[in-house]
Amino acid sequence: MHRCERLIAFGVFFLSLAVFSLARSRFVSVSATGPAQALLLAGDEPAYLMLTHSLVTDGDFNLYNNCLNRDGRFFGREQSGGHAARRDLEKKEVYSIHTPGLAILLAPAYALGLHGPIAPRPAVCLFLNFLGALLALNVYWFCAAIIGDSGRGSAAREGILPALTSTAAVVLTPPVIFYSNLAYPELPGALFILYALRHAIPHPKGCAPISPSRRYADTLARILSALAAAFLPWLSFRFLAPAVIIIWLLSGSGGGNTRGRRCASLFPSVALGISITLLLSYQYRAFGTIHPAGGYISQDWAQRGFFNRGIINGLLGIILDQGHGIFAWSPVYILSFTGLLLLLRERRDQGVWLLIVLLSLYLPAASFVHWWGGFAPSPRFMVVSAPLLGGALCYALARIPRRSFSILFWLLLCVSLYFGYLGCMHPSRLYRHVHIVTSYHPRLMGRIFPSFMRHRRSTWPLTILWGSAIVLINGYYLSGRNRQKKGGTEPFLRRW
Repeated sequence: MHRCERLIAFGVFFLSLAVFSLARSRFVSVSATGPAQALLLAGDEPAYLMLTHSLVTDGDFNLYNNCLNRDGRFFGREQSGGHAARRDLEKKEVYSIHTPGLAILLAPAYALGLHGPIAPRPAVCLFLNFLGALLALNVYWFCAAIIGDSGRGSAAREGILPALTSTAAVVLTPPVIFYSNLAYPELPGALFILYALRHAIPHPKGCAPISPSRRYADTLARILSALAAAFLPWLSFRFLAPAVIIIWLLSGSGGGNTRGRRCASLFPSVALGISITLLLSYQYRAFGTIHPAGGYISQDWAQRGFFNRGIINGLLGIILDQGHGIFAWSPVYILSFTGLLLLLRERRDQGVWLLIVLLSLYLPAASFVHWWGGFAPSPRFMVVSAPLLGGALCYALARIPRRSFSILFWLLLCVSLYFGYLGCMHPSRLYRHVHIVTSYHPRLMGRIFPSFMRHRRSTWPLTILWGSAIVLINGYYLSGRNRQKKGGTEPFLRRW
């Protein structure tokens, strides 16, 4: 890595960390203690923190004594019950509906807050800021790789601007900037998936790391990628499918005839197998079932059904809904379709696997009964997909030389940044299940975007209008006269 690239990487990391810290100051102060920590502590956050507290203090995930002793007072929410899914008072057992992966990840930071100079929740928020900065750094590296940045010569320098602007479009806009301070599994899941996918997805010819001096570093990165992918089901059962896909990619890319390569191809599968075995053992111990979503099954969700709101509502609402859709909160992602289609046309190996991973995240989230994310800032379930869409957006920026595309991108980016700014300045308005703009213009979003939470007369006409607009935009910019010759990124610089 050249000196200039190292400076850019440090800049991306520390600038993102500073922005996330400023956003954190609107949620909770570093000096907050006692009930003051509980400012805007809502939704699933108290349950995840209660799980973390049980792990740190008791070394288990049984919340019986924690609920009895009201241990929620340590993070400012005394009445927290941990979202208990199974209560067996005779055996003195209470288990949360949530998988314990996030609690395992947050335990060191929580322990430092419990016994250190700052309170547990601010300590957890600072750790999440750190994870968010790592995510920003990986987004930048992913974007640089997706446009064929080999790290050498003028091609590398010309790919910096599209990668930087796409990174800003991901980490400084909803939903990522909202979840950089919230104890939910989405941000760690996004980081682990992106890091693992960076080392699993096929490289373009001539861009794969082939230097002998980098073999050991590449091997270590693949081992860490396999461990990150294997840990994903512990964060949420929704991450099981992408974990299997990434492990499949890592196993295939490490194949070969030598003994070392055979071991490298076998390790990811073994790691995932051990992880799933341990997770299912925990589910059986806690809920008496080996289903990955054992907590939900124990609450009769199987009888109520994961699809009882209609799968069409989730498939369209998670994208277009006026209060919960990603296009309503960050319209800059509209242009990511163009980059994804370009990748499928020009770099089939990368494009196909990127699309498969996106679908493995999108379909389970859209089919979930609470596709809008429950009582949490929207769009919660698109946090994990946002970095992958950012890679497709970067490829479109590098490959389409039209000035109109750049103008449209910057216009949509400014709108997305503004929505992110409003959400960070007024975080309490993020929990109202409506778009934050409705606080200033109550009818504006209803005239632009359809509603899938409550169907209205305008829902399907607006849906058809948006679908037609997306098709026309893609058709125009995918035409041959609007694309740069393959491999060049200079026109993006020349426009400025």
